[in-house]
Amino acid sequence: MRPNRTKRLLGQGQPAIGTFCLAASALIAEMLGHSGLDFVMVDLQHGESTPDRLQGMLQALSGTPATPLVRVQSNTVLDIQRALDLGAAGVVVPTVNTREDAEAVVRAVRYAPIGVRSWGPLRGALYLGAEYFAEAHEELLTVLMIESAEGCSNAREILSVPGVDACFIGPNDLSITLGFPPGLAILPPPVEEAIAAILAAAQATGKAAGIQVFDTRAAGPRIEQGFRFVSVMSEFEMVRDGAAEVLRAVNSLREGRGAKNEP
Repeated sequence: MRPNRTKRLLGQGQPAIGTFCLAASALIAEMLGHSGLDFVMVDLQHGESTPDRLQGMLQALSGTPATPLVRVQSNTVLDIQRALDLGAAGVVVPTVNTREDAEAVVRAVRYAPIGVRSWGPLRGALYLGAEYFAEAHEELLTVLMIESAEGCSNAREILSVPGVDACFIGPNDLSITLGFPPGLAILPPPVEEAIAAILAAAQATGKAAGIQVFDTRAAGPRIEQGFRFVSVMSEFEMVRDGAAEVLRAVNSLREGRGAKNEP
């Protein structure tokens, strides 16, 4: 079966760096996959993509070095199974608040006798290899989003579930459940304390800790803190910020030319 490079990096304690793909564009997914990132997450929870566009997105990523991951819509067998059947090398599952939620994710990812996933991997076996049934449990990456006050309080129990590879913190939703607005440039102390508690739970259970960061400057400190599965921005934010920077540069040139032409 095709080796899962991102899972191997995490298993070695090395950081894996990636981003979200929010656009429903196979071309953009392919571009991100060739950018040097370790993984690209097609986002079905908040992004523009829909399940009927997922196969094309994963096909585009399969020709790149990046690990193709999918953030599924919800913690259901159907959502998880469909993403894996179409060729995702792993899933990121939102809103995991309890041990029972975590166990449900693992059952959806695994075949019997551990899980309840039905056989029919379609592109999964085509892309990842003929040994899919025998080796999927070793190569597929299972990441749980802990993004609430409840999830934080249950983090150690959640991450102690066998078959879970990593957690992933969504700082915005975590902030909201702790009584703060999303999108703050500097997170309030209670949010940082919750993030540290989840990180400690991951380290205590031998699982990789992940987090979303919203600018490149934040990635380094989070890696130094101990996070290994790090998603930096999204292509939406990259385009927005890049366009703003281009406009600032053009306006600067325009203003400079105007000053030269003044009598």
